[in-house]
Amino acid sequence: MSEKTLLSEIVHCPHARECQEDLSVENPCRKIVDSQNAIGLEKFQVPEPWSGQIEQAPILFLSSNPSIGSDEDYPTWDWSCSEVHDYFNYRFGGGRKHWIVDGTKSLLKDGKYSRSTRFWAAVRQRAIELLQRNVSPGIDYALTEIVHCKSRAETGVEESQEQCVEAYLLRVLELARAKVIVVLGARAKQVIQSQFNISTANSISEFVEIGNRERFFAFLPHPNARIHRSFAKCLQGDELEKLRAFLR
Repeated sequence: MSEKTLLSEIVHCPHARECQEDLSVENPCRKIVDSQNAIGLEKFQVPEPWSGQIEQAPILFLSSNPSIGSDEDYPTWDWSCSEVHDYFNYRFGGGRKHWIVDGTKSLLKDGKYSRSTRFWAAVRQRAIELLQRNVSPGIDYALTEIVHCKSRAETGVEESQEQCVEAYLLRVLELARAKVIVVLGARAKQVIQSQFNISTANSISEFVEIGNRERFFAFLPHPNARIHRSFAKCLQGDELEKLRAFLR
C-alpha cells in the first residue's frame, strides 16, 4: 500500500465517519470521536496518521494518541487529499505553510504560533540524544500514535485502542523506514510488547523484522511523566550505544 493511500485511509477513517454520521451506532470509537463536540464531519479534526516524512526518518516516536487544540490550523474532513498530504508529511518543514516552527510551535488559525509544545520539545531532545547532533524535525524523526483520533487527556483511547491498532498499527510501522522506534508511555509500551511478544522486562527489544526491515524498539516514559525520561537515565548497560551504533 502506498503512503498516500494509507494516509488518506487513516485521515478519512470509516469508524470516525460512522460515528459522525450515525449517532445511534455502537462503535468503540464513539467516545473519542464525540469528545471533539464537532457538529458534522466538515468541522471534525481528522485522525492524525503521522507527522513528518515517515518513509525517510530513521527514528519514529510512538505514543498513545495526539492531543487536540481548537485554535490550531489543523486539517478538518473537508481538506483535499493534497492538502492533508502536505500537512502531515511536511508539518515540520517544507510544506505549503510553516505548519510548525522550531519543531515545537504550531501554526494557529489567526496566523500566530503557539507556545512551545512540551511533548515536541522532549522528543526533539531524545532524537538529539540518539543521533548525537542537532536534528531536523520531520526528517531525522517522525511521530505517530497507537490511536489516531485526537482528544484531550487520552479521552476515549482505552475504548478505541483495540480497533485502531488492528486497523492501522502494523501498516504504519511497515511503511516507516525507522530503524529505531521509540515507544513513549505505558499504554503504547503495553500495546507494542503484546503485539510483538517483547519481554516486559526489557528497555529495548531484540531485532524485530517489520516490513522486511530490522528495527529496534526502545521504551521510555511519556515526556510528561514526573520521572527520568532520557535514554541515558532509562536504558541499561550498553543499550544506548547499541541504538546509536545501529543508527550510524
